[in-house]
Amino acid sequence: MEFSKKQWGNIESSVDINLEDIDFESLLSLNDYATKQEIKALYFPLIELLSEKTRRHKDYITYIQQKIVDRKRTIPFVIGVSGGVAAGKSTVARLLAELLSKHNPDWNVDLITTDGYILPKKELLAQGIMSKKGFPESYESNTLIQHLKSIKDGENVPTYTYSHLTYDRLKDDYHYVDQPDILIIEGVNIFQVHGHAEQLVSDYIDYKIFLDVSLDLMKSWYIQRFLKLQQSAFQKPESHFYQYKNLTQHEAVKLATQLWNDINEPNVINNIYPTKSRADLILHKAENHTIDNLIFNQF
Repeated sequence: MEFSKKQWGNIESSVDINLEDIDFESLLSLNDYATKQEIKALYFPLIELLSEKTRRHKDYITYIQQKIVDRKRTIPFVIGVSGGVAAGKSTVARLLAELLSKHNPDWNVDLITTDGYILPKKELLAQGIMSKKGFPESYESNTLIQHLKSIKDGENVPTYTYSHLTYDRLKDDYHYVDQPDILIIEGVNIFQVHGHAEQLVSDYIDYKIFLDVSLDLMKSWYIQRFLKLQQSAFQKPESHFYQYKNLTQHEAVKLATQLWNDINEPNVINNIYPTKSRADLILHKAENHTIDNLIFNQF
């Protein structure tokens, strides 16, 4: 079922969150954008829907634990957020986490990303796949699956973390996921199917959301983000991209375009776009970064 921005905004919602209490600067990714009006119109009905799904999930888990397994653990309702490079996944995931937490103050809402499950830079270089970073073969998918399986079993799990500054996994710096009510997982790879794999990451995701953005827009947003980073993060000596700190704007645009054309666009076309049909909800984003269309494959 498909809803335009206007149609979805006309849906009544019981969500009553004071947006003045939220620090939006900490939630919005570099070069991303969202207004309070858009959040009320688009996110509030979605927060109500996801909260209702979580309550029903919790009721079912309670029934199983009381009638069958005789144990009490919080088993999270897992929401997956995926989409292309520079599509705004991190912003959507952080907004969902913040709003779900505000709407359900008694719940623990946690968030992880799959960036930490990319092979360490040293291993990528050793395998000669540094240029394939973000492609399926660059991830420790089996480890991610095992971690999600343990999380779904109510265990306290040390999940991997990542530094966008050093462009590498953070060694011995874990984010512990300990029986949250809701877990949001964000990443380009989470809905992917791998041949004859016995298990998939998506097996442990209860509701899948995909951000749909045209290739031209993603390319434009990627280049804009690259230019902003080149003037900020790239200036730090510890940055993986420190070598590009003195590029002129023309040189930076040329490099970003080359990186997009050679690496990111093929990854989006071959590995990310094909997973869109596996999503329960597709959020289509327009030129101004706003969501203009919602397609529910499953409520």
